Amino acid sequence: MFFNFALMGSLLVQVYNYYQAFPKDRISTKCIVYILFVLELAQTIIMTYFAYTIFGAGFGNVETFDRSALEWFPVCILGSIVAGIVQIFYAWRLRSFSGSWIAGGIVAALALIQVGSGIGQGVISKRLVDRSNLTGKPIVVTLWLVSTAVCDVFIAGFMTFYLTRGQIQSVRMKNTITKVVRYTVETGAITALVAIIQIVIQHASPKNNYFETPSWTLGKLYSNNLLVLLNSRAVTIGGRDYTQSTVRGITDEINFHENLNRTTDTQLDERRRSDIRSEHMSVNETSSIKEHRKYPSSRTLGMDDVRV
Repeated sequence: MFFNFALMGSLLVQVYNYYQAFPKDRISTKCIVYILFVLELAQTIIMTYFAYTIFGAGFGNVETFDRSALEWFPVCILGSIVAGIVQIFYAWRLRSFSGSWIAGGIVAALALIQVGSGIGQGVISKRLVDRSNLTGKPIVVTLWLVSTAVCDVFIAGFMTFYLTRGQIQSVRMKNTITKVVRYTVETGAITALVAIIQIVIQHASPKNNYFETPSWTLGKLYSNNLLVLLNSRAVTIGGRDYTQSTVRGITDEINFHENLNRTTDTQLDERRRSDIRSEHMSVNETSSIKEHRKYPSSRTLGMDDVRV
């Protein structure tokens, strides 16, 4: 439970960094990030109330535990929905990288199975009167956890395959792809490992609810993993991965706009003083050049710039 609070704090930092660094991301990506944040915030509020009721006001009272147990909603339902959103996001990215629906379709199908079984387990948990019999339907729990672990393994494998199969000449792009692959494998391994631990605990002690303990943190692991991947596009000026080639486009963009703005201001002053038609480019032409000449963001490399 304390680990859940710690992950919520980490998520707050990740969302803030994303908000500051990527204001020009796609609307769909922004919606995914902020929806995940709202869902995780709601889960944390419910969990806080649950913890106060069980370990505070109703400590030692089994009847209070049975009446106020709310893990069916934040753990089973919200947790599976959060995981499904992140997994379907990866499925969409796989569709973009591979150009085929096969890999993305497999991941999306596993994600939907995971969401459905998680919601089903939540409904079963809600209808139970005796909380000690939470694993009375082990097939649903097993399907939920197995589909979660398998989906994460597939995501890591497919992303690694499709991102590394192309021949990339640019050193900067190779470094970016290597970073994306590393983060994808590492974060996918974490969530898959937690799901596998849940499966082992659930089968090792089927008469107890110990498998719920990792479930409280699984949703926030998914949210943090997605934000870590999105924020990995940021380039720290002067950092360890900072090279001249990394920011060559940045320097060109800054110099270009500085020279362009200086030229435009001079032309406008000359037109005001002489009221004579200038033979240089007009402001409209300058704006047109700004629109046609595109450069990478001054501090970040967008996810959509990674093409294999």
